Amino acid sequence: MRDAQDNRRWHEEYVRRNRVFILGAGFSAAAGVPLTGPLLEAAMKKFSAECLGVFAQVDGYAKESIPLMSGEVDYCQIDFSDLCTFLEYVELREYGGGERWSDAGSREKLGLRFYLSKTLVEHTPRAEDIPPLNLDFARQLHERDIVISFNWDGLLEVALQRLGKPYSYNFADNAIKLCKLHGSINWRLGKSNNLGTALDPLGWQPLGFAQGIMSQEIYSTPALLTFATWHNHSPLGEVEPFLVLPGFGKAFDVRSNATLWYKPEVAFATTHDVFIIGLSLAPDDFFIRSFFLSNLPYIASYSGVKGRKVYIINPDPAGKANYDFVLSGGNAELIQETFSRSHVSLIQERLASA
Repeated sequence: MRDAQDNRRWHEEYVRRNRVFILGAGFSAAAGVPLTGPLLEAAMKKFSAECLGVFAQVDGYAKESIPLMSGEVDYCQIDFSDLCTFLEYVELREYGGGERWSDAGSREKLGLRFYLSKTLVEHTPRAEDIPPLNLDFARQLHERDIVISFNWDGLLEVALQRLGKPYSYNFADNAIKLCKLHGSINWRLGKSNNLGTALDPLGWQPLGFAQGIMSQEIYSTPALLTFATWHNHSPLGEVEPFLVLPGFGKAFDVRSNATLWYKPEVAFATTHDVFIIGLSLAPDDFFIRSFFLSNLPYIASYSGVKGRKVYIINPDPAGKANYDFVLSGGNAELIQETFSRSHVSLIQERLASA
């Protein structure tokens, strides 16, 4: 029977091998997944070509939301957050008048989410084309790791599927925990009308959030990680991707996956090193800032295991100022470089010495 000292040693060894990875757009960008400006531009082109009626509404609102805008909107230059905030106002107006399209959102927001998602999947590498960098990162993950992602794309899921590594969106045992706080291109809020019938080729599965504090379930399907699947679907139908959009409407969207914003806080108590990869901490994103402010300055004491460290890998020149509240604690290091295989080697070395 183990004594108290043996138990403490076992606990420390267990915790030291568990990591938290926090992923931003920089993680996926190297694989060709577009950043916000190019993504919105490409998505709106697809939107206008395939669903002109709803696109015309969104395009008209874009012109309303930008002072002195005339002629064609340059979606590569437009402030995405401002556009989403204006669409949120339009939805609020519809809601007040009893004309809201559905509980999942207005037609305009649902259409925008659909084409953002479809464009992301189109530009996400297929399993056989995953770059070595992203594949190496996925390969070193183990089942007690927690990945907190602010990305909508399915790049990491595709890499894990290729490697045959199980992952979970809901903290299931014996799987890598993938917490997508901004939603995902292969999620939907609420049941599909085809769920559980012969007309359910997508195979939607509940994430289990409604078993706790949430009243409405979120469903996921791996089928939508493959671009070919999207050819069989149009917007405002079975595929209504759950994406948390920027702007003031974010306060409403995040309530639908509030479970994920809550659970990782508890998870910091059973993990050790933290790696923040490619996440530029925007000054006006109060949700992410608040999430970090509530956790990162204090994680050295969460588990009681010494030697915990936070690595911030981001080439952003403003990184030092943005992450000062973490760096000032003395247990964090800023690496102002684009994410590369050398950083995967660092991650592996830290695990080997745990």
